[in-house]
Amino acid sequence: MGSSHGGAGNRFRVTVDDLRRAVDAEVRRNWSDRQWMRWPDAAAVLQGQSFRNVVLIKLQMPDAMCVDSRPGWQRQGRRVARGASGIRIVASARDVDRAAGPVQGHGVATVWDISQTEGGPMPPIGDLRPEHVYVALARVALDAGYRVNRRQLPDESTGAITDRRRRRVIVSDDLDGAVAAMRLAHELAHLRMHKMSPDSGCHGLSKLEAESVAYTTLARFGVLPTHQMASAAGTIGRNPPIRLVETLGGRVVAAAGRLIGDTERRLSAAQVLRDKTRTDPICLDMEDRELDRGL
Repeated sequence: MGSSHGGAGNRFRVTVDDLRRAVDAEVRRNWSDRQWMRWPDAAAVLQGQSFRNVVLIKLQMPDAMCVDSRPGWQRQGRRVARGASGIRIVASARDVDRAAGPVQGHGVATVWDISQTEGGPMPPIGDLRPEHVYVALARVALDAGYRVNRRQLPDESTGAITDRRRRRVIVSDDLDGAVAAMRLAHELAHLRMHKMSPDSGCHGLSKLEAESVAYTTLARFGVLPTHQMASAAGTIGRNPPIRLVETLGGRVVAAAGRLIGDTERRLSAAQVLRDKTRTDPICLDMEDRELDRGL
């Protein structure tokens, strides 16, 4: 990939197939539990990118934090530094470099990291606490018609359970803020991704997906607890098919992106709440109370 991420003047042509082969080689070469965790970590900061592009961006610039196209940076009041080498990614045909050309609706696009740009200071990131994120996630659950309660759960539970029949999520009141938010995000991931029966339990691939989505979501907001993730290699093998890893990564990154977006839209309401333990369903306004009574 050394010649694959130059600017507009790069004389080497890079195709979509080149980028796909680079992703395949990177996944095959570095598959492990530790490597898997690098990708959710990267997806948390590279919001809006597909799993394939997360791998490509980290391969070309391991420290990338925020990427955009040249026009995208200009809209944010910044400009790409002269001579900065671009990062090549796979994009929809409308966003591709014309020299590369689209392939089956996709093509090669060039983006730059914020460290390669110049301009005014970026808006500061808000100071979030785990309780803010927990309440925002509870509002996301309520939007889907699920109440959220805090109460004592059996010792053998995983810290949260979802009752789909009664449409409620119960989070153990023994958990601190960050762990409670993690468990709630985990349950929301199951609700969005898996059709689970009461007896199916949380294990295998569905557990790995839900934990990875929850991890990516909390990493985005900087409130990760100390947490032992399920083993990716132990779940899908130490030498899995490349397409299986890419499918897993694609599902996790897409689901995490949607959950992060929904949570961000609810954070402004969550941050005005006083910090306190809640044992009743999260209901922040009259509309929510009406919904709660109807469940």
